Amino acid sequence: AASRPWDFSIQTQSRTPHARKKAIAPGDTPRRGFITSAAAFYARTDPRCRLTDRDLEASLRAPGRAPVAAMEDPYDPWDYPGALRVNDQNRFNPYNGYHGNELEFVETCLAIFHEAGLLTHFGIEDGLARRFFANMYASYGAMPYHCALHGQEVLAAAHCLTREIVECGHGPFTELEILALYVAALGHDAGHFGVNNAYLQNSRHALYKLYTESTLEHYHAQILAQIVTHPADGIASCVPEAEGARAKFFRLLTDIVLATDMSRHKHLVGEFQWWIDAFVGGSVGAGVFLRQGDSARGFDDERAGGASGGITELLRFGGEGADRAPALVRARRLDTERREMLLIICMKCADLSSLVMDLPRADFWGYRIMMENLKQGEREMRERVEQTTPTTKESALANYFAHQAGFLEHVVLPMFDHLTLFTSGRFRKKVLALGSENLAAWRKGHGEAMMTRAKVQREAALTRHFIRCCAGFLMVVVFIISRGMLLRKTMNEMAGEFRGSANPYAAQALDDLDVTRFVFRWIALVFGFLAACCLTLASPSVGGRCSASFREAVINVFFVVMVVVRYYMNFLRYTTVKSMTRAGMFDIVGDPFVRKSAALLYLNGVGVSNNHVVTPCTFTLIYYIGVPYFSPGVHWFLHCITVAFRFVVDHNLKVNEADTSMLGLVWRMEDVTRGWLTMLAFPLALAVFDRRGFWALMPRPVKKQISRMRRGQYMRRVRARADGGIRGKSHDA
Repeated sequence: AASRPWDFSIQTQSRTPHARKKAIAPGDTPRRGFITSAAAFYARTDPRCRLTDRDLEASLRAPGRAPVAAMEDPYDPWDYPGALRVNDQNRFNPYNGYHGNELEFVETCLAIFHEAGLLTHFGIEDGLARRFFANMYASYGAMPYHCALHGQEVLAAAHCLTREIVECGHGPFTELEILALYVAALGHDAGHFGVNNAYLQNSRHALYKLYTESTLEHYHAQILAQIVTHPADGIASCVPEAEGARAKFFRLLTDIVLATDMSRHKHLVGEFQWWIDAFVGGSVGAGVFLRQGDSARGFDDERAGGASGGITELLRFGGEGADRAPALVRARRLDTERREMLLIICMKCADLSSLVMDLPRADFWGYRIMMENLKQGEREMRERVEQTTPTTKESALANYFAHQAGFLEHVVLPMFDHLTLFTSGRFRKKVLALGSENLAAWRKGHGEAMMTRAKVQREAALTRHFIRCCAGFLMVVVFIISRGMLLRKTMNEMAGEFRGSANPYAAQALDDLDVTRFVFRWIALVFGFLAACCLTLASPSVGGRCSASFREAVINVFFVVMVVVRYYMNFLRYTTVKSMTRAGMFDIVGDPFVRKSAALLYLNGVGVSNNHVVTPCTFTLIYYIGVPYFSPGVHWFLHCITVAFRFVVDHNLKVNEADTSMLGLVWRMEDVTRGWLTMLAFPLALAVFDRRGFWALMPRPVKKQISRMRRGQYMRRVRARADGGIRGKSHDA
C-alpha cells in the first residue's frame, strides 16, 4: 500500500442518502450529530435538563436568538460529519435496542470508514463492508456493557481522536495503521461474556489455561482475526501482501487489542507520558523522536520564540486563537514506534471515552458496567470463586460515585491530558472541561449518596434499637413481676412464722419487704409504659416525624433509666436481705429473691450459685438486648461493676448487722475480684447467642491472627476445589 498522509477530505458518493454529509452554508447552524442527539435523548431523564425538543429546534433555527442556558457551548468534540442524524429520513431512534441495532451499527461503521477513505483506498466494496460489519455485530453477546453498541461507540470515539490528530498535522499515519486502529476499536471486545480476567484466573477457566496473561484480550484478538480473515466476508484479502503490509496489519491489530488490558495500563501510559514530557520539555530539538532525515529546525525556531511566541505560548489554551492552536504545531513527523504508541493510546482513550462525555451519557455507560459487574459477582458467589466484584446492587450503588470519580481522576483524565496535546485547543479544552464537570458531579453525588445512606442507616438502626429496647423493657417487667410474686410468697411464710414473736426487728423486716414489693410494682408499670413509648417511636407514622437527634436522646435517657433501676434494685435487695438477717429470718426462709428448684439446687451443688452467676448474667443479657445502642464492651464493663458490687454487698450482709445503709459498706479487694467467673460468663454467653458481639470483645491482635488463619484456610479450600475439579459444571471456552 502506498504510504501517504491520511486525508479526511476524501468523500465518496456511495453512501446511503440518510448518512451522506451535507454542506453547511455560511451562517447556518450545524445540525446535531449522532452522539450529541443521543446524549440529549437520554438527558431528558436528568432533572437538570429543562430543555424540550421544541426549544431545542427553535434555538437551532433562529439565527438571531440568544442561546439557552443548556446550550451555552454547542460544540461537541465527539461529533463527526458522517454520523447519522436525528432529522434524516428513515433515521432510527438513538440507541434503538439495549445492546445495539444491527442496521444502525452497520450504517454507522460504513459512514466512518467512508469518511476516512479506507474503503476506497483498499478497494473494499460496500457489500463486502456491510457483511463484515454484520459479522462484527454478531460477534458481540447480549452483555450490559460489552455489547455491539460499545464497539460502535469506541469506533466513533477513535475516529474523532484520530481526526483531530491528523488535522493538526501529526504523524503522518498511513491508511494501513488507521485501518488497524478502526478494526481493533470495532472488535476489541468481540465475544465478551461478561467476566474479567480476575474471574478467569481464580476459577481456573479453560481460557486462562490457554492464555495466562491478558486472557480475554487474546481471546478477543483471536475472534477478531477469524472475522477479518473470513474467506467470503473478511477484509484481510483487500490488504495487499506487498512489503509485508498484511503481516504488519495483523501485528498492529493484535497489539492494539492487547493494549486494552488494564493490567498493562500503568506501563503503557507511563511510557507514553515519559516521552510526551520529554517532547514538550525540549528533547525534540535533537531529533530524538523524529524520522531519520527529517529536520527539527522549524520546531526549534518556533520554540526559540518567533512570531507566535514559542512553544510555551502554544501550550497556553487561552485568549485569541486558542480554539485553533494545537499544542505541538511543528512536531508533526513521528517515527514508526511513536506513531504506533500514539495509536495504542488513542485506542485506550476511545475505550474509556464515555467518562469524558456529557454526564447523562457517562452515567448511561457507568450503570451498565456496574450491572455487568453485579452479574459476575453473582456468578462468583454461585460457583464459590473468590469475590472480585460486588454481589448486591445496594453495595454497588453505594460505591458507584466514588468508583467513577476515582477511575476518572487517576486513570482517564491523566491519559487524555497527555493525548490531547496532539489535538486542537478547542478539542482539548472541551474534553478536559467535560471530564472536570463529571468529576465534580460524581464527587458531589458521592457526598450526597454517603449522607443519604448514612441517614437511612441511622434511621433504620434507631428503629431496630427502639424495637429491641421495647423487648428489653418487657423482659425486665416479666422479671420484676416474677420477683414480686416470690416476695409475696416469702412475706406470707414469714408472717406465719413470726406471728406473735417478741423479735423487735421482725415487723421492720416485713415493712421493708412490703416497700420492696411496692417499688417493684411501680417499676413494672413504668417499664411497661416505656415499652409502649418505644413501640410508638419505632412506628413509621410517629418515628418519621421525630428527628434522629431526638430519638437518640430518648434512647440515651432509656439507657440511663435502665442502669439506675438496676443499681437501685441491687440496693433494695441489700436493704431487704440485711433487715431480714438482722431479724433472724434469713436463715429460716433463705434468699427471698431465689426459687429453690431442683435445677438450681444442682447448680449450687456443682459450685455455680444462682445468686452469684446465673442471675447477674441473665440480667446483663436482658440489658444487652434492651439497650443495643451501646457496644458490647460497655455492657461488659457495667456487668463487671455490677458483679463486683454484688459480691461486696453479699460480704457486708454478715458485717455490722445494725447498719442497713449503703454508706456503711466495707470494700475489700478480695470481694471485688472473687466474681471473676461471673465476669467471664457474659462473654461466654455472647459467644453462644451473639458471635458478632463476642468478636467485638476480642483484642485487636487476636482478631488479626484469627482473620489471617481464616483467610489462609479459605484460600486453601479454593485452591483445592480448583485443582481437584470440584467446581461443578465445566467452563465452556
